[in-house]
Amino acid sequence: MKKFIAMLTLLIGFNANAGLLTIDLSADSVSVGEAISVTISASDFDETDYFSFDFNFDNSIMSYVDSSLNSDLALADNDPMFNGLSALIEDYGVFFEFAADDGSFAVGHFVLASFNLTANVAGFTDFSITDFFNPSAFDDYTIAFSGADSVNVNDAVAVSEPSAAFMMMLAGFALLSSRRKAK
Repeated sequence: MKKFIAMLTLLIGFNANAGLLTIDLSADSVSVGEAISVTISASDFDETDYFSFDFNFDNSIMSYVDSSLNSDLALADNDPMFNGLSALIEDYGVFFEFAADDGSFAVGHFVLASFNLTANVAGFTDFSITDFFNPSAFDDYTIAFSGADSVNVNDAVAVSEPSAAFMMMLAGFALLSSRRKAK
């Protein structure tokens, strides 16, 4: 009987699933004016009708593009009762909140949020999720990055086309050079 209980405990322990939030950044280096895509995916998410978290970054370097928010969950902007996922720009980054009074739930595997950040000035910023709150969670959620967890923003490099005057000077030097060789 002891062997059976030990085996049962072992099987239950291996089958216990802790939730996972995975953050994927589309680039780890951009120039001023360019945007990166951020995708936050949820795996083994406990069924809930409410959760919230802070997505932290240096908003003096990057800015959240409000119109870019997508999710497998309903968006609060599309619901007159504000059911769904919403995002609020804060000093530390963006506050995300999901609330559903209409009986819909967030559960399982899904894209929690996908959005863009635009680089404003040169610099370096780290990303993190903090203050994750899910009152229905039975386990803690692990937060992981699928790649880079930071972005380096470089000054925009201006590449100008050669001017017409420069092209005329080059043609003139070539003409003078060919005349001197002919003598």
